[in-house]
Amino acid sequence: MAVKNDLKKLRKEQRLKQADLAIAVGMCEKSISNIELEKNPASLETALRLAAYFKVSVEDIFHLEEEHTTQPHKSGLDT
Repeated sequence: MAVKNDLKKLRKEQRLKQADLAIAVGMCEKSISNIELEKNPASLETALRLAAYFKVSVEDIFHLEEEHTTQPHKSGLDT
């Protein structure tokens, strides 16, 4: 499972720049960018700070998504 987020959507709905959000929650702009691009997962502390800032639950920002793999099925038989 992969952690996905709607941070960019929430930020844009509030007409905030990444820099403005970063200042408001005590982070650097690059960290906000990396979370939005899902390059780095948010720590629990960061998730809680963001949720508090937007006045939403953590689950409103972050959610699990099933990862689909295309690996062939192994039968368990060696040939």
